[in-house]
Amino acid sequence: MPATTTTNSVVSNLVTMDELHNSMERFWEIEEDKSTPNYSPDETKCEEHFLKWTSRDKTGRYMVRLPRTDSAIKLSDNEKTALHRFFLLEKRLARDPKLDNRYKEFMKECIHLGHMTPISERQKGTSGYYLPHHPVVREDSATTKVRVVFDASCKSQSGISLNDTLLVQLSKKTCVRLS
Repeated sequence: MPATTTTNSVVSNLVTMDELHNSMERFWEIEEDKSTPNYSPDETKCEEHFLKWTSRDKTGRYMVRLPRTDSAIKLSDNEKTALHRFFLLEKRLARDPKLDNRYKEFMKECIHLGHMTPISERQKGTSGYYLPHHPVVREDSATTKVRVVFDASCKSQSGISLNDTLLVQLSKKTCVRLS
């Protein structure tokens, strides 16, 4: 029987920070689109909005205001619809204590991070747009078993949703009106 030998080898390549910087610079020069963009009015509006309203908070997170299509488009009250969906959600969560616990933990985290705020007693019954939400369960997911979906397509009494009032970004530099 012939003898077999195993050889372990390690290949090392030293790259200096200057070389890495120069390589990345060349990459971006090659990838950069040098053609003059021919933006539509909505695309131009979206680009201007992004440049004007992008900022960073104290923790370093980026913050951008929602890009509205037209200030004349007004959302009307959707409290009844949102409450109806919420009561259905509560019934669903009551039937599944594990889901109920996961969902409430997610909501607490959203409040803790400042992504949403509970409505005060003073605000109850006032006109506004409420963002309905519901869980999506993926037991086979390795990281997030439950994720929450916020439904910005929920119509208000006027038949307009939050999505209807926003410009939508299709690529890194363009966005279009949904309607």
